[in-house]
Amino acid sequence: MFSLSSSRTRSHVSWFLAAAAMSIVIALALGTRARAGNAATPQVRTGVHMAMPMSDAAMKKIADAYWATHPRVGKLSPQTAAAVTFNTGNVYFDSDGNLATQVDTAKITVGQSVLWQWVGGFHTVTNGFGGADPNSGLLFDQPNDATNQQFTFTFNSAGFFPFYCIFHEGLVMKGIVLVRNTTDVPSPRAALGFTAEPAPNPTTAESRFGFALRQSGRVRAEVLDVRGRRVALILDRDLDAGPHLAAWDGRASTGTHAAAGVYYLRLTLPGFAGTRRVVIAR
Repeated sequence: MFSLSSSRTRSHVSWFLAAAAMSIVIALALGTRARAGNAATPQVRTGVHMAMPMSDAAMKKIADAYWATHPRVGKLSPQTAAAVTFNTGNVYFDSDGNLATQVDTAKITVGQSVLWQWVGGFHTVTNGFGGADPNSGLLFDQPNDATNQQFTFTFNSAGFFPFYCIFHEGLVMKGIVLVRNTTDVPSPRAALGFTAEPAPNPTTAESRFGFALRQSGRVRAEVLDVRGRRVALILDRDLDAGPHLAAWDGRASTGTHAAAGVYYLRLTLPGFAGTRRVVIAR
């Protein structure tokens, strides 16, 4: 679905480590100021960044530092009517009006657009599962804040498109766009199966994948070695219809790291059974 770019992934990881260090310094500074203040000290509005309370000014510094070293990616679509809108706030992407659903999914067809509408805070709209995803930020990577309140993107190909906020990945600020072809006329009993290939692949640890069911039922995901022996059981339970995410942490059922080599991820759900090749590199 995308081409790989290890340099951008390294850039995201490097920035994350630098921002984490910056967050600690700012948090300590804010704490020192608070202790030294008095009743006349004005209240500073705070948000959350990397699971730490932060003032808007401090979060803006982190956002400015990121965008100073990362060019924006993704052509902004014309401001036409969007099929789905995600409201972007602290710390959520909400498309269904229910903040209790942590990761919302937008279902559209090829050629339709999705709008990310700013509500509050400093955020990014970045494609990918997360910072370790080699495809992260290759399709779009845009700010969503008081200065950049709207980002609209048109999806011109079918597929499974996860996205997240780089600043709040640790707080599971994520979402999914599922794009279908307009000619798709699914059988009510047919299963979607895999919707996203295992990534990263090869991997040194975790490899994530996406799948979807057209109807609720039992889902089983397991990892086999080249001889067909089961190495790990990832999932074995009933799930609702719709898209889902799962991951193999690179460990065997015993808890030890799987040896370097080729493995097979086998997915079974109502009406579908398939495998995908996963390579562990140590």
